[in-house]
Amino acid sequence: MGINKVQAKSILQKTGISGFGYVINPYTGCTHGCVYCYARFMKRFTGHTERWGEFLDAKINAREVLKRQLERRRGPIKGGVFLSSVTDLYQPAESIFKLTRGILEVLLEYQVPLSILTKSDLVLRDMDLLRQFEECSVGLSVMTIDEGIARRFEPRAPSPQRRMQALRELKENNIATYAFISPYLPHLSHIEQLMEALDGSIDEAGIEALNTKEAYWQGVERTLARYYPALLIGYKQLCQGDRYWNNLEQRARLLASHLNISFMGVYRH
Repeated sequence: MGINKVQAKSILQKTGISGFGYVINPYTGCTHGCVYCYARFMKRFTGHTERWGEFLDAKINAREVLKRQLERRRGPIKGGVFLSSVTDLYQPAESIFKLTRGILEVLLEYQVPLSILTKSDLVLRDMDLLRQFEECSVGLSVMTIDEGIARRFEPRAPSPQRRMQALRELKENNIATYAFISPYLPHLSHIEQLMEALDGSIDEAGIEALNTKEAYWQGVERTLARYYPALLIGYKQLCQGDRYWNNLEQRARLLASHLNISFMGVYRH
């Protein structure tokens, strides 16, 4: 696994992500190795020859660059900041580099509204900072409660149980929490099981439909063929239709209402 230290010219970037004005990605690449990763398109901008998931660029000057960018601003950050869009800010290398923690320290100094999305319970390390933000939400991405399924699709990510425990601890510390059920895999992800397991731990939930575009589908197809060959026939077509997702959204909304959880909807590509 190649990890490189790089110098970033800018760290606070404008974004088109709904609800946010800016995004911060302290790393380029991710070592969790999820077979469905939507961010693999980033490889073509990196110059790396390694496969996606086998390299990581750590922007070691992220804290200093962010501080400089915020000092130069004449007004507040409109829309807040999302951490992060094309990497996991709490992947294993964060334990070494602590780039995310440095970024949070700077954002806290300016009380910038922020939202975090990660697959890692390492986020609990920064609970002391998160509790001091006036506007802060933390989401964890989870696609199943089944440890075996998770290992096959997300081989180097923390287990679903660790992620759900992290949500519980964040919630207990009065931090706004959400679950991003992503990607939802028909016949492998089960909305009833997930919502029941998340009950009491989250304020909001959203679902992301599996992206079946070729760059993202290939890894999923290989994993299905190896472990779930009976599902493979017609699977891509099922995911590309409206009927399945419309039905799922109806079920999810009913469950969320029953559990007093705000439902964000089903996001499709």
